[in-house]
Amino acid sequence: MKSWLAIAGAALLAAGTASAQMKVTQQSPRGNTVQIGQPQQQKLPPLSAARRIKRADAMKLGKSGQAVYVDVRSFDSYSKGHIKGALSIPHSQLMNRLREIPPGKTIITYCACVEEHTAALSVLELNAHGVQNTAALVDGWKGWLAAKLPTETGSK
Repeated sequence: MKSWLAIAGAALLAAGTASAQMKVTQQSPRGNTVQIGQPQQQKLPPLSAARRIKRADAMKLGKSGQAVYVDVRSFDSYSKGHIKGALSIPHSQLMNRLREIPPGKTIITYCACVEEHTAALSVLELNAHGVQNTAALVDGWKGWLAAKLPTETGSK
């Protein structure tokens, strides 16, 4: 009996997963074709295609008010220390918080990854959503700390 229940449960789970991934095309009352299902993920260019910005250039833009730093690390990491004046928008929340990114400014993303991996991914995702004036900070948070540049702790 237990094995029958396990088989039935597995079959229901498999059917539910298959139907959740399936796209259904329907005709709307106006004659338009509508696809129902999960949206397709947009294929992004390779990380090497993300624009990078050197620290000195980023600092010039920041000091002139033409740029804003966006820390894409976790909120916990941001609270322990971040570039002075940076916004905290963790990469996992970036697409849901696009409205928080100030228009008309260069967006400089940074992380603590090797070769600014998460910052570069954030740049590519922002570009794919129409935010074009973006760049990943070369050497990111670790480089900023090593250069002994202004930082702050806590949240805003």
